[in-house]
Amino acid sequence: MPRVVFGQEDRDRYTLRQVAELRLVFVFECRNCRKVSEVDVLGLIERYGASATVGEIRDKARCRICKKRTAEVLMRQPGSRKDFGWWPRPPRATR
Repeated sequence: MPRVVFGQEDRDRYTLRQVAELRLVFVFECRNCRKVSEVDVLGLIERYGASATVGEIRDKARCRICKKRTAEVLMRQPGSRKDFGWWPRPPRATR
């Protein structure tokens, strides 16, 4: 399995097709209230198309709790254990 390396700018340029092909776990974390929501990548592809970028999806994401549009995108490689394999950090790691 190839190791996925993202740069801060690279993460927003990835398309949903690339995320699905790499089988990454795709999670939104609200920067305001820290609500974590796992997102179905195939559902996003059906809704926005395979060529939509992670940055475009992040801009559209809204928190269900506080209703703010301050989503942080976190991704994890499949098969990783616990807090390992997350990029750029595990969920709720800033607390």
